[in-house]
Amino acid sequence: MYPKRPLPRLMWWLGYGGLLPFAVLSVALLLGSSLPWLENVRLDWWLAAYAAIILSFLGAVHWGVALGMQDKLDEHDLGKLLLFSVVPSVLAWFSLLLPIKWALFLLAGLVVLAYIVDSLLLFKRLSADYGKMRLHLTVIVVLLLVAAGVAVS
Repeated sequence: MYPKRPLPRLMWWLGYGGLLPFAVLSVALLLGSSLPWLENVRLDWWLAAYAAIILSFLGAVHWGVALGMQDKLDEHDLGKLLLFSVVPSVLAWFSLLLPIKWALFLLAGLVVLAYIVDSLLLFKRLSADYGKMRLHLTVIVVLLLVAAGVAVS
């Protein structure tokens, strides 16, 4: 029914490369240290902002699938994809209004929620590799966000 081609190598590189800011910022927070040239920066807020941007990107994947498959989807499925294309960015924005510790925990929960929604709405329509990559990225991001949330006071 839908093409199941493997993901391009660049997609794997970009996906896993996107972990770098999560890892660097979370490790710095866990160690209680700053980063070179960023001594006066709130790394916890940088991490939260990056997570919110990534959640917005994950929502945009739904928009792209809806746009690319609009002729193949019924109105109900198209509506679900469009709805869930904007929900992650709105919830991520809301999380940035909270105290930083709670923002990081909420963002971790939203990353899990995004994965669950994607598994229901997207994975059957896309390459099986996409679901596999998203599972790996989700687990790592959630662990890093939770660790950072525990590290901040």
